Amino acid sequence: MKLLAVTVVFHPDPELLLRSVASYVDLAEKVLVWRNSPLSAALEADLKALTADGKIAFRGDGGNAGIPVALNAASREAEAGGFDALLTMDQDSVWHGLEGFLAAVSSPDAPAGFYAPFVNRPAEGEAAGVFTPFETAFTSGMFIPLPVLRKVGGWCEDFKVDGVDNEFCLHALSLGIRGYRVPSGWLEHSLGNVSFRRLLGLRFRTYNYAPERLFGIYRNNLITIKKYPSVARKFRREFYRTWLWRRPLRMLLGEKDLKAKFAAVRRGIRAARKAKL
Repeated sequence: MKLLAVTVVFHPDPELLLRSVASYVDLAEKVLVWRNSPLSAALEADLKALTADGKIAFRGDGGNAGIPVALNAASREAEAGGFDALLTMDQDSVWHGLEGFLAAVSSPDAPAGFYAPFVNRPAEGEAAGVFTPFETAFTSGMFIPLPVLRKVGGWCEDFKVDGVDNEFCLHALSLGIRGYRVPSGWLEHSLGNVSFRRLLGLRFRTYNYAPERLFGIYRNNLITIKKYPSVARKFRREFYRTWLWRRPLRMLLGEKDLKAKFAAVRRGIRAARKAKL
């Protein structure tokens, strides 16, 4: 199997990026590092030093083109280069057991579709022995055969960061293409600027997204729900429960800069309502 891996970087933590790329570079035919922000010459040299065969290549001019632009460019490069599949990665994700994951998705027993790992935990119980269908999954760690990419047509470039993965998954599902969690290997993934607070003896997590990230989360995911109503019912329920109730409450109880954040939430909701599909 000829595998192209791509990681999109934006002001990365150098140590974590090196650890991330090192976790999959040996199992890919080629690795693209797409620069959505400038990288230092020293960091680029350290990345190249992860492998002696020159398989790491750099793309992007350091300007923030957005995640979908980078992924679609990598998809075209995979097509032109005769690759069998694309592995999409975030700069803050580290593989554990990728070899087993690739063996599973290459098996004759693997269901047709595309694949994602379990995140921040290995498969357990029944999941350890079966492919588990999902509606949405993180872009990071996603393994997509090239025939699936051709059918789906890539990622929505109207989105920049947030909702990119959900839109891809639901678009695929609307075309009858399902994603599956794989019973081998798992992904260690850092989730934003997480902090913990206590109120009346209860401990809860806050994510501390900046206002512009909140705008994108609400706008893009609500647009996705509008685009694919026939397959987005479960996703819609979960999004409403999480982002119209739980997360705003946690923001009120444990975050700062609330005026700007809730203004961004309102702007995102309004923009989604006005969006023409």
